[in-house]
Amino acid sequence: MEKQDLIEQYLAGEKEFIGVNLGNANLSGADLIGIVLQEANLHCANLAFTYLNRANLNNADLSGINLSGANLNQAELNDVNLHNAELHGVILQKANLRNAKMSLANLLDANLISADLRGANLTGANLTGACLRGANLRQENRSENVNLSGAKLFQADLQGTDLKGSKMIEVDLRRANLKEANLRGADLSNADLRYANLSGALLTETKLVGANLKGANLSNVKLERANLVEANLTKINLEYAIMPEVNLTRANLYRANLSHARMNRSDLSRASLEKANLQDTSVMEVFFAKTNLSYANFSNANLMHSDISSANLTGVNWDGAIMPDGQVYH
Repeated sequence: MEKQDLIEQYLAGEKEFIGVNLGNANLSGADLIGIVLQEANLHCANLAFTYLNRANLNNADLSGINLSGANLNQAELNDVNLHNAELHGVILQKANLRNAKMSLANLLDANLISADLRGANLTGANLTGACLRGANLRQENRSENVNLSGAKLFQADLQGTDLKGSKMIEVDLRRANLKEANLRGADLSNADLRYANLSGALLTETKLVGANLKGANLSNVKLERANLVEANLTKINLEYAIMPEVNLTRANLYRANLSHARMNRSDLSRASLEKANLQDTSVMEVFFAKTNLSYANFSNANLMHSDISSANLTGVNWDGAIMPDGQVYH
């Protein structure tokens, strides 16, 4: 179908163009609000700055398309193919992108507020500076988990986002805002979360093996049964964190702030907590096998029934701490 024919028919009141072939077409800046382009071929088309509010593009082929600056507010994009698409600055607020194929897409500074991205594939996508506040990326079932592996979310805004069960292996979340996000059961193995804000986030049973969380803010998080084996937690803020039964084997917690945290029954074997702050922290029944606790601050901490027999205790501050045998250190 020719571009001019589509525009003329649309202006005449026709809205449905199901299965139309518009591959490589130039519709830049067009007003196509509410149009139905279900199952259409728009491969490598130019729709930059196009108005597609509430448009229906379900099952359409938008691979390689240019939608920079386009407005797709509340659009239907279920099962759409957006592989390698140019989506710089696109507005996808409250859009339905369930099961969308968005691998290698450029979503730089995109607006995805309250978008439904359940089951979407965002492998290798660039989401630097994107806003995903209130977006839904949670895993509904095993066959519908969001894949963000290798995606770039540097400085992205994901506050309050539902990422439950998401696959986020090696994702770049440096300086991202994940405040109060739901990451329960997510796989963030080898993810880069340096200086990210995860305060108040839900990280129960999250996999963070080998992740880099240097300087990140995890105050008031819930980390029950999380896996942080060999994670870099240098200078991390875990103040008031709830983290029982966490696996921190061989993790680096140099100068970490764990004051007032609850870490009961956690495994810190072979971890380094050199110069870490554990003031008023509950570390009952914790396994400190060959852990480096040199110059750590355990003042007023509770270490009842913890194993520190093989730990490096050089220069530790035990003032007021309840020791493993129940005696208060004076």
